[in-house]
Amino acid sequence: MKNAVANKVSYFILTFIFLIIIASFLFSNFDNFSLGSSQQVASVDGTPVTTKEYSNAFNRQLEFYNQMMGGSGMTQKQIEEMRVKESVLNELIQQKLVLNTADQIGLVVSLDEIKSEIKSMSYFKTNDQFDVNRYRNMLQGNGYVPSQFEELVADNTKQKKVEELFRTVLISENFVNDIVKFKNNKTTVLAVKIGRQDLAPLVSVSEQEIKDYLSKPENKKAIETTYTENFSKYNKPEEVKARHILIKGADEKSLQKIKEIRSKVNVGNFSQVANKETQDTSGQSNGGDLGWFAKGRMVPEFEKVAFEMKLGEISEPVKTEFGYHLILVEDKKAQETKPMDAVKSELALMELQKTKAQDLDKLLKSTNEQIHQALGQNDVAQVESLTKKVEGQIFKDTEINQYDQNLGSVSLTPKESEQVFGSNSGTILNFGNPGTIFLVKILSKKSGPEQTPDQIKSEVSSQREQLSRKVREEFIKDLNGKAKIVTNQSLL
Repeated sequence: MKNAVANKVSYFILTFIFLIIIASFLFSNFDNFSLGSSQQVASVDGTPVTTKEYSNAFNRQLEFYNQMMGGSGMTQKQIEEMRVKESVLNELIQQKLVLNTADQIGLVVSLDEIKSEIKSMSYFKTNDQFDVNRYRNMLQGNGYVPSQFEELVADNTKQKKVEELFRTVLISENFVNDIVKFKNNKTTVLAVKIGRQDLAPLVSVSEQEIKDYLSKPENKKAIETTYTENFSKYNKPEEVKARHILIKGADEKSLQKIKEIRSKVNVGNFSQVANKETQDTSGQSNGGDLGWFAKGRMVPEFEKVAFEMKLGEISEPVKTEFGYHLILVEDKKAQETKPMDAVKSELALMELQKTKAQDLDKLLKSTNEQIHQALGQNDVAQVESLTKKVEGQIFKDTEINQYDQNLGSVSLTPKESEQVFGSNSGTILNFGNPGTIFLVKILSKKSGPEQTPDQIKSEVSSQREQLSRKVREEFIKDLNGKAKIVTNQSLL
């Protein structure tokens, strides 16, 4: 379910950037804003972004989100939280930057190109032929004359020409062969990374030291800051642990299917039935497990039911934008709040542990030696135990390829990567420094098979797309840095 939302949002972002603006001018409602088109919400190097352009784009984006949310409409709070207005304005500014660039480099759109583009639009066709009367009537119905619309078409065509320039990136086959070779050159490692301050909880502090620390008024600010930094630790919201079965769709067939499942499912077989029946791909291998979640993490209809249910209860079908759900509540945690005064000794302990530099240095050195020894003895259990004591990072049987050079969430430096791929199996590498333990043991190495012509072709296409996107991002970033952009927030 969470993946579905992410996919929808990603699709919108990609679509919005490259969307042909013409369709929106034909079918959007221009009456939502009372300001005249002569006013502008922004200007880019003197080129205006009019209120009419902005209102059109804003309405289009609202309509998209409304459809995504099942037609319920967005509240003002949601619009503000999702920064919809800022997003719309930013995209319009990017469009103006691209258009200005097109003019500067001499990209010209001929009258024939404009006519050809308009005649190809299905909106203006009758029996698959361009209909002049239909064209004029549709423009008039939306408050446009042909010259205005043709200007929009010209701008859109310019944008497409600039976008095409981004796509004409030449990628040699030798370059791709090297990339494939690097991607297939893989090393599996066991690695540990622990920061110096991660070791602070292991530093010994006496009760008397804590009392002395709390007795000094000058330490009150530090205590308050530490409490704020650890607010979520001491103020935990109500949470529910649940599983669900999803049948996608809002039609009668989907409803009957979920009712059929409800008639045969129980607490004992819920996980097995979920693996077999759920249409939520992320839950097809884990019994529909959603783990723990607080309010605000799930769609409103789903979480309302989940938080009202009793422990061990299975819901009746619950309809959301994703389809119909059955929910099993496995556990609950009540809201927990610990005021600062109740945990001030613990906060003082945390502050004192941070200040014991000499103890931390000794602990860093001894822990590094213990982990290094455990790695040498292939004692994975000991490595895990030492790491978990301080919530450090451990990477078990983690594969690194020479192209990405990433160890899980950690990006290796070129020098570190060179050592990883240049060392033999069994080697223990020390990438640490005075403030960090970072040990990497090489477990195994392998190279993938030669790529087929079709795989090479696919990789060429993939690399061209990635490089084009990167070129575009850097281009827009550079334009933003150089352009004179003025916004009128009062008109948003």
